[in-house]
Amino acid sequence: MRTWRGLAGVLAFGAVLAGVTPAWACACGGYLADAESRARSNGEHALVSFDGSTEQIVLSMAIQGSSKKAAWIMPVPSAAEVTLGEASTFDELARVTAPKVVERTTYWPFRDLELFGGRGGDTAGAPPGAGVDVRGQMRLGPFQVVRLGGTSPTDVTGWLQTNGYAVPESLGTNLTPYLAEKWEIVAVKLAPEETDGALSGETPPLKLSFAADKIVYPMRLSKGASTSQAVTVYVAAPYRVDASTVPDASLTPELLYAGRLDSGLLKAPATFLTAYSSYFAQPAKITDDYEFTRAATDDSFQRTTYVTRNESFWSTLGVVVGGLLLIGGGAAVVARRIR
Repeated sequence: MRTWRGLAGVLAFGAVLAGVTPAWACACGGYLADAESRARSNGEHALVSFDGSTEQIVLSMAIQGSSKKAAWIMPVPSAAEVTLGEASTFDELARVTAPKVVERTTYWPFRDLELFGGRGGDTAGAPPGAGVDVRGQMRLGPFQVVRLGGTSPTDVTGWLQTNGYAVPESLGTNLTPYLAEKWEIVAVKLAPEETDGALSGETPPLKLSFAADKIVYPMRLSKGASTSQAVTVYVAAPYRVDASTVPDASLTPELLYAGRLDSGLLKAPATFLTAYSSYFAQPAKITDDYEFTRAATDDSFQRTTYVTRNESFWSTLGVVVGGLLLIGGGAAVVARRIR
C-alpha cells in the first residue's frame, strides 16, 4: 500500500470533494479525483531546468487527505516526454537553499535588550472529443499518459470525460488560453490495483521535457483553485534569472537563493540555481504564467537566520572577571616597564 500511495501521489494536484468543484492545485496543472475523494493539494515544489533549447520540469505536490482514483492535467508549450523523476531531488534542493545560520551570543543583563542585532529572522458543437488530436499514449509504471492537441476546449474536455476523467465546469475555460496558443495537454491517469490503495502525502517527482525558447512555468490553469497555495520554483539555467512575468501581478515572489552549484544535482550548462517562493491566498487572481529571463548579474544570494545564545549571570560574571584580570595584568606589566 505504501508503494502505491507514493507512486500514485504524483498525480495529486487538488481534489474533487463529493459534489463540490475540485480544488485545483497551484502552478502548472489540475488534479481530477474520483467523486468519493477527500483529498486536496495545498502546495508544490518544481525544478525548472533550461539549457537554451530544452526545458525540463520536475515537480512534486503536497496532498492532504486521500483519493482512490485520480488524473492529472498539465499544459506544455510543445510535445512532451514524460518520465518519473528522482525521489531525492527536492530534499537536496531544500538543503542547498536553506538559510545560512549565524550564531550570536548575548550576556546578562543585555540579552533581552536586542543590543546585538536583534533576535534574528530571515533577511532577505461537434460530438465530445471529435476535434481532439491524440498525439501519443504510453504506459509509465502504474500511470496511463496521453498527449492531446486541439483548438476547442469543449472537444478536449469532452474527450477527457468520455475517457474516464472527472471534469469540473471550470476546466474548459481555464484550458482556453493554452489551446489558443497551440499548447499540448498532458493527461496522466491512475487507479491503484489494491482495493485499499490511496493517493496521499508528499508525491514522488514527475518529469516532463519539451522544446522551448524561453523559461516558462505554466500557472494559468490554476486560477480555478478554491484553496490557497504555497509554491516554490527552483530554476536551473546557465545564469541567474529574474521572474520577469508573475502569475498574480499584485504579488512579488520571494527570492530564496541564487548561486552556482558544483554538485551533481544540476546538469551543465544549467548549473546556476535561482529559487523563488510564492503564496497565493487568492488563486482566482492568477492571470499569467511564470516567465524567467536572464538577470543583469550572476550575483549570489543566500538567506541568513540569526540564532541568539543567551548566557547566564554566572557565565557573564566569569567573562567580566576574566576581562578585569586581563586588564589588570596588562597594567602591571606596563608599570614594571616604566619603572
